[in-house]
Amino acid sequence: LAADATPAAPMPGLTPRNLSAQLHHVARGNPFSTQIEHAVANCTPGLEMDMRAVWRRMFEGIVLREYDNLVVAVDGSSTDPAVAALAGHRLVRVAGIPMITTKLGPSPAGPDESTVLATEDNPHAVAPMEWSNALAHVLARHTGTMVACDFSPAAVWLDQEPLHDGADGYTTVQLRVRPFFANGTVMISEERARPGELTQGLCSPWQNDYRECSCYYWASARPDYVNVDLGANGASRGDNWLQKERTGDYVPDDYEDSRLILYDDLFREWETLLRFQIRGRDLEGDGVASA
Repeated sequence: LAADATPAAPMPGLTPRNLSAQLHHVARGNPFSTQIEHAVANCTPGLEMDMRAVWRRMFEGIVLREYDNLVVAVDGSSTDPAVAALAGHRLVRVAGIPMITTKLGPSPAGPDESTVLATEDNPHAVAPMEWSNALAHVLARHTGTMVACDFSPAAVWLDQEPLHDGADGYTTVQLRVRPFFANGTVMISEERARPGELTQGLCSPWQNDYRECSCYYWASARPDYVNVDLGANGASRGDNWLQKERTGDYVPDDYEDSRLILYDDLFREWETLLRFQIRGRDLEGDGVASA
């Protein structure tokens, strides 16, 4: 531009309006990795949040438990007496689609045959379906409307319900499907997951995986080989960051070696055991600094 030229006005930014655009929006100042699809997630319950909490209150009036489809409580939001009587029952079908299945596995009789994987604890070989997949179609088709839900005919707090053919033998109740998002935003509805519940089921993952997982995983962000000195022979000496005492001799990782910080140590006193590193070395002084 010439010295006296007027700079062009900046182009106006785009404002995400529909839910898909909002979900994929990267807020100013946030790196791309902060988007939910880049979360570590792991399997279940996940490292950042426990998505099972979002499904617990999918249906108005009841609170469910995922791993066995048990109605653990009725929440009083429904005036239907049939809903109030569902505590202890198992959800077995929604809109005619099974929420439980029979566990099958390879048969010792031959590689092309299968067998029912029944045990003493699970004589019916029943396995609940994973909700994020099994209930996705219900959420897409029935949000805000009533849907037929089939439950075990009686309360079965300790035993899974066996599969039946057809509709016979079930208690059918019409339940309303709660919206996933609040008020047309991408905020998860508090009717689904109340404050604190998205992390309520987590297992202190940073202590567990921070201790267990190192190279090539999320926890590789923590130090490993520290206080490294190069010897005259070209070999190096140093410490495992999780060593309780710095000796200059690297202690290979072992979950049972008392020379290393173990899981219980992290749970009880991580703030006094973990050490800051500056340029690959412990802080000067007593060598122990809260991290």
